[in-house]
Amino acid sequence: MASSMNPTSSNDSLETYSIFWLDASVNNEENIKAQKKLRRIINQLRTFVDPEEFLDRVRFIQQGDLTILIVSGQMGRIVVPEMQKLAQVSSIYVYCFDKEANLQWSQPYKKVKAVCTKLDELIDIIRVDQKNRGRNEEALAMDILDRSSTELNGEFLHSQLLIDVLIRMKPSQQDKNELLALLKKEYKTNENELKLVNEFHMAYESHKAIWW
Repeated sequence: MASSMNPTSSNDSLETYSIFWLDASVNNEENIKAQKKLRRIINQLRTFVDPEEFLDRVRFIQQGDLTILIVSGQMGRIVVPEMQKLAQVSSIYVYCFDKEANLQWSQPYKKVKAVCTKLDELIDIIRVDQKNRGRNEEALAMDILDRSSTELNGEFLHSQLLIDVLIRMKPSQQDKNELLALLKKEYKTNENELKLVNEFHMAYESHKAIWW
């Protein structure tokens, strides 16, 4: 059976994290509503009904990108053993009807963060966990900043030079239009983010760049 995916099917996302959701009924009415809520947490969300296609897509996630997996209890038994081994898989969440049974088989897998029977509970847990991941990344960045200049790696210094170059660049309407086109493509399935993009389109001025 073919997978059901949102229109952005490549791994060229602007964001580090994505959500992959594998479930035979992933696109029923209730789950579609849940997808909209999840996109407010992590924009890139792809849905699958076929375990083999799901496995193939996860295996080919680009280096440096991370995915959060949502799997049904039945399909989780098939895919989780392999997903546990992959560096690009950050966390796994099992959404099912029989919590006790799925807790038993999933217990040995450390990447399984929760087994949930209610969608609202699942979404709340993912929201909290994602905030914690963001805090951990910020703490790591601050740790880098606290080191002496001799300890800073070349990649960090390169990023600082790039920021300096960007600050010195003169504003260009063409650059703004290209950025808007990119953002609209990235967030075309996310109503909330598109509202912000449209607000940026109408209200952005170069002297307010830091505010944005």
